[in-house]
Parts: sequence; C-alpha cells; structure tokens
Amino acid sequence: MRNKIWFMAVVLGVVAFLAGLALSGVKGMTTPIIEKRILEQKIKPSLDKFFDGLDLENDCIEDRQVLDLGKDARGRKQVTTLFLGKKGGKTVVAALQTKAAGFGGDIEVLTAFSLDDKKILGVKTLSQSETMGLGARVSNDAEPFIQQFGGMNYSDGVAMRSNGGQVDAISGATVSSVAFTAAVNRATVLVEKNVDSAAAN
Repeated sequence: MRNKIWFMAVVLGVVAFLAGLALSGVKGMTTPIIEKRILEQKIKPSLDKFFDGLDLENDCIEDRQVLDLGKDARGRKQVTTLFLGKKGGKTVVAALQTKAAGFGGDIEVLTAFSLDDKKILGVKTLSQSETMGLGARVSNDAEPFIQQFGGMNYSDGVAMRSNGGQVDAISGATVSSVAFTAAVNRATVLVEKNVDSAAAN
C-alpha cells in the first residue's frame, strides 16, 4: 500500500512538473505575439494621434527602449517601455507604458508628453479589467475623464482633485479613477527621471 501511494505521489509530481514546463513554454511563445499586437493595434495608432503634425524624424516604435525598474514587493522584475520622438536632432516628445492596481486588476496606460512645455499630449488605456459601465469607462477615449488629461502640465505630477490635483474622477468609479491617475503620475515621474539618459543612448 505504501509503495502504491509513493508511486502515485511520484507520478503526480512528474505530471505537475511537465504541466509547469508546458505552461511556461506557451507563455514564452505567446508573450511576444501579444506584445506585437499591442504595439500594432494600440500603441502605434495612439502615438500617431498624439504626435500628429510634429513631423518627427525618427520611428518611435523602432527606437523604443525598455527601462529596468527593479523588482516589486514580491521580487518580480519590473520593466516599462519608453518611446522617444526627435526633431532637429533633439528629443521633443516621449511616451511611457505604466500601470497601477485598479478595482479588477492592473490598469495599463500609455501616456504621451511634450517635453519642451511639460504638457501631457494624451493618454490611452492599453489594458484593464474593471467593472463594465463603471471603471471600464477608462477604456473610452471619448470619456471626459480621459480627455481631461490632454494639455495638463506634469511638472509637479498628476493627482486627483481630492488630493489637491486637477483630475476629476469618474462618478461611481473612484478606485479605477485613482488607479488610472496613479499610472499617469508614475509615467510623469519616470519620464522626468529617464528621458535624458535614454535620449543619449
């Protein structure tokens, strides 16, 4: 009886190990495909819209850089993507992917900046799993909540009006609004910290 139990435990362990390997392999294969789809379907059209009329001399997508942000509280590696736009040999615009924890999970946001006058050119939700009809409204580009970010000065960061800032929340979706704003604010901090060194590379 003991031998049978031992054998079953070994078989179960082997199956679990092989399943883990299979899942890891699938993730490894699908991650680049998902990233490419997001670049083509969400990021590139958004950057084209935000940077329209600027006649940039480089391809922001091709020249993108991955920034290493260290590890989070759980020890997981944190990275973000920085897009730089140049004109006359000078970096004049930038965009960053950032995220923050919302009501239903992480809200990932693309924030575009005009570097000379310290203005936010626009924001775009890349992914979210918020409540339909409430927090999920952060995905609607026509939503007043989304549109209010365009033209904001980011020199001193971005915050909710309840915290002394200039951002009005979506009615009934405070958690989602706070998370989205936090993601945008994180982008303002990172762009100030990294754009000069990234542009020099």
